Amino acid sequence: MLASLFQFLINLVGSVLGALLLLRAWLYVWAMSPRHPLVQLCRRTTDWLCEPLSKVVKPRGALDYPALLASLIVAFVLVLIMREATGMPVTPLGIAIAPFAMVLRWALEMISWGAFIWVIMSWLNPTHPMCYTLGTLLDPFVRPIRRVLPTIANFDFSPVAVILLANIGLMFVTPLSAGYVIL
Repeated sequence: MLASLFQFLINLVGSVLGALLLLRAWLYVWAMSPRHPLVQLCRRTTDWLCEPLSKVVKPRGALDYPALLASLIVAFVLVLIMREATGMPVTPLGIAIAPFAMVLRWALEMISWGAFIWVIMSWLNPTHPMCYTLGTLLDPFVRPIRRVLPTIANFDFSPVAVILLANIGLMFVTPLSAGYVIL
């Protein structure tokens, strides 16, 4: 029981940190204002890891390489800790695939939860500034579906389709992020 609680807490802390690092990188891509509350949250919680990495790997162009590298490092450490905690053997193929799958899992979870929160906020208060921010961040995922899926009675089903597609992707990625590699 105590071991399960430990695993849950380690997985929760690692996943939140990894998601914040990916969000930081995505906000960098969109060149959000440093004064935006979401940017400040990400920077304040992840600067302790990204600042030392930025001395080795510099952000170039539209990509924040230190944040992406930090998310991959957190995923690798989390995979090693979870394998040790569960007693799973450390296989080279599992260690090579699991961190990348973990980062992809975090991204899919963020897309799914972000679209869900965006849908709820657009129903409750569509003029809220965070609703606009979520719409901007999710636009690259919603736009291709919006072109194909028609609006029915002024209801846009594309965010719901994004949620469904992200969760279908999670069904395939989650076992890989745990290190279950089927050959």
